[in-house]
Amino acid sequence: MLKRLSIDQFVIIEHLDLDFQTGLTVLTGETGAGKSILLDAMGLILGEPPDLESIRAGSNASTFKANFALGAKHPVWHFLTTHGVEATPDTDIKIERVMARDGRDDIQVNGYPLALDALREMGALLVEIHGQFANQNLLDPMKQLLLLDAFGAYPPEILGNVAQNYHDIVRYMKELDDERSFIAKHGHEQAQIEKDIAELVRLGMRKNFYEDVKAEHHRLVNIRETNEIFQSVQAQLVASIGAEPALSIASRTVSRQKDLDGDVLEPLEGYITTALENVRKAIAEMTRLMPQYNQDTSDIARLEKTMEALDVIASERGVTNEQLFEFYEDQIRKLKRIKNSRAQILKLDELLAKAKIAYVEAAHLLTDYRVKAAKRLSEAITAEMPPLKLVRAAFEVEVVEKINNPWSAIGINEVTFTARTNPGMPFSPIAKTASGGELARMVLALKVVVQSVLTTCTLVFDEIDTGIGGPSAAAVGERIAKLADTTQVMAITHSPQVAARGKQHLHVSKKTDGVTTETVVTMLGQQERIDEISRMLAGDVITPEAMAAAKSLISEAEKAAVARRSA
Repeated sequence: MLKRLSIDQFVIIEHLDLDFQTGLTVLTGETGAGKSILLDAMGLILGEPPDLESIRAGSNASTFKANFALGAKHPVWHFLTTHGVEATPDTDIKIERVMARDGRDDIQVNGYPLALDALREMGALLVEIHGQFANQNLLDPMKQLLLLDAFGAYPPEILGNVAQNYHDIVRYMKELDDERSFIAKHGHEQAQIEKDIAELVRLGMRKNFYEDVKAEHHRLVNIRETNEIFQSVQAQLVASIGAEPALSIASRTVSRQKDLDGDVLEPLEGYITTALENVRKAIAEMTRLMPQYNQDTSDIARLEKTMEALDVIASERGVTNEQLFEFYEDQIRKLKRIKNSRAQILKLDELLAKAKIAYVEAAHLLTDYRVKAAKRLSEAITAEMPPLKLVRAAFEVEVVEKINNPWSAIGINEVTFTARTNPGMPFSPIAKTASGGELARMVLALKVVVQSVLTTCTLVFDEIDTGIGGPSAAAVGERIAKLADTTQVMAITHSPQVAARGKQHLHVSKKTDGVTTETVVTMLGQQERIDEISRMLAGDVITPEAMAAAKSLISEAEKAAVARRSA
């Protein structure tokens, strides 16, 4: 239910806080007092496009706030989750919208930003507004079909099978289109693909193949170059003119000459001896290491040829060397798909044909259910006509199969709500059959019948009693009150018969200081209600007769409420 609506700086409203109750709330007041402004504000909080001209004169922005309390099974919770809004059924849903003159239109739900289109979608789950000129939703054939399905309460598989077969058809058609497009684009590439695969297989392609070849080539080149260094060093150290023989000769020469001048030659002999020892250590270390690098490096040329071949393929196919294995796997998949394409197209054609047959069968069955539900709905709504003083009117839900129309997940039916106001006249769509007041009452009859299967938590009726009075107005009031027993209902009315049935009565008026004008909304107590209904009956001067009639209307409404509860 809608718990609270706050409006700031909107048209002639400076600030309003309205708290609503369950059941029926009636709003009364003189024409032009601001009742339609309240509806406009409610429309904006539910997602209507911004109207910058309605921002109150002298203000830069209008602000609208609303609090809703909803049951745990209401579809709005799923909607909020899918739109990234955190909310739980144990807390209110808080909507806030700021509409500024500079074009800014900020919308938040529970503190999370929401786009205008999403707010409009969410608003449709929360509130429905009906009136002589506010029934466009119910005139939409798609809305009528969905209402019929909600009323029909078919077994889940009846609609489910139609939807599933439709989705199968869409899927198979897309897969067929993809397959044919693929063959048209790649079928002529088969020979080149086979050539690429054969060449990569010959080279030994596997995962990380290029990286492995490159690493092995680098390893073998290092071994070869290191071995060459060892060979060169060995030649410098142990060859006949190398360091080791030369130092050995020098050591013997100095040793033989020490007797000549020992003090001078002894340090030199030490240096030569140390150098000779270091050279011999270097020779021993080199001798230890050389076997590790004495490996066959003849594969270097083969690896270089492999890398060159991979470079050519990568360059010609527009991929990097590192992407070659992925390219190789993709070519294998592509070749397999090309070879299997004819069989796959035949298979998909067969599946598509079966899905179409299954869809038509399921759609025909759904039509049968809809026709039966349409009969029940037609009878139920027609039965509501006499109490609404449409005694000779009849309502008929027309269900037609349109097999040649585009198929959809909800079947192949067109549903039209039709009516006639007098026996013998043909049925025609309600938008063409009924006058504004008659259409409003037909909508009321429809809501009485189907509201129990719908999820909208709040209904607003905007002067649907216009143009009727006496017993007809009383009948409208009783039907609105009956709806309000299970659904929060708000009724803007000029009918005392409707106003008398309100659980909550709000009076809308204007006040002015000669410079500015402001809308004021007052919650009426019991005596104030009697006075207001008396004025609605008799005008500005309240007569004893009007006062008695007002009390009588309220008493009758209370007795009717007790009777409904005990029924």
